[in-house]
Amino acid sequence: MRKDKGKRILTALSLPVIAALVYIYEKQGGSGMKCLFHSYTGLYCPGCGSGRAVHALFEGRIAEAVRYNILLPILGTPSLCILFHEYVRIVFPGLGLRPAAVSQKTAVAVTAVIIAFWILRNIPALAFLAPV
Repeated sequence: MRKDKGKRILTALSLPVIAALVYIYEKQGGSGMKCLFHSYTGLYCPGCGSGRAVHALFEGRIAEAVRYNILLPILGTPSLCILFHEYVRIVFPGLGLRPAAVSQKTAVAVTAVIIAFWILRNIPALAFLAPV
C-alpha cells in the first residue's frame, strides 16, 4: 500500500516538474539540439525538426510546427492524450479508469507510417516533407 502511494506522489510531481523544465528551456531559446543521425548521414530521421516544431507549438505557430515535422502534431497529440490519461489514472486511482490500450494493429500501422515518412522525406522530389 505504501509503495503505491509513493508511486502516485512521484507521478503527481512529475508533470509539473517536467512542465516547468520545458518552460524554462523554451524561454532560454530551446531547440538547439542537432540530430546525430542527420549529422552523420546527411539524411533526415523521422524526428528531425521535432525540437523546432515543439518550440513553434509553444508559441502557437501551428503551421510552422507542421512545416518542421508534420508527424509531431499528428502523432504527438494522441500520444499526449494517452500519457495524460495514464497520469490521471495513476494519480487518482479512485476514478476507476482502466489502463489505456493500443491495439497491435494500431501499433503496426503507426510504425509503418513512421518508416514510410522516414523514407519519403529523404526523396528529393518530396523535399517539402524535410524540415526547413
